[in-house]
Amino acid sequence: MNIQEKIKSKGFQIAVLFVGVIFVALVSFAGGVAVGLKKARFSYKFGENYERNFGGPFRGPAGMRGPGRDPGEMMRDFEGRGFRNAHGIAGEIISITDNKIVLKDRDGQENSIAVDDKTLIKRGRDTISVNELKNDDRIVVMGKPGDDGTVSADLIRVFASNN
Repeated sequence: MNIQEKIKSKGFQIAVLFVGVIFVALVSFAGGVAVGLKKARFSYKFGENYERNFGGPFRGPAGMRGPGRDPGEMMRDFEGRGFRNAHGIAGEIISITDNKIVLKDRDGQENSIAVDDKTLIKRGRDTISVNELKNDDRIVVMGKPGDDGTVSADLIRVFASNN
């Protein structure tokens, strides 16, 4: 039996099909594992910082854990703690460089904003560049928080000046 006859044989075709199916199954499994790991990395970091970010374990009536606490009371617990909204910041520009904006929010905290060529900057309906921003401009920034506290800006909206 020569090579061509072996390739045409039913047993060889079944074996190749079986190996192909196993390969596709392994690739699908590896993709699922990769997605699962990404979700797990996000979740475990959230869990590590839950109490620090949200002011301690949730307690119900009489100091017990669980539901039933007055929402107004919960919000009073957060007042004055300096929590920041990780995905959006509003404030007044203190300084500007080519790729970094420092702004002061209404609580007086300074925030670093990373700007790149993908950042959309809008004043009214007009799209502007980072060079057209100036100190004391009031802006709202939407973006992704970094581990170092810097927000990578996706969108910056410039408020109309009060002058």
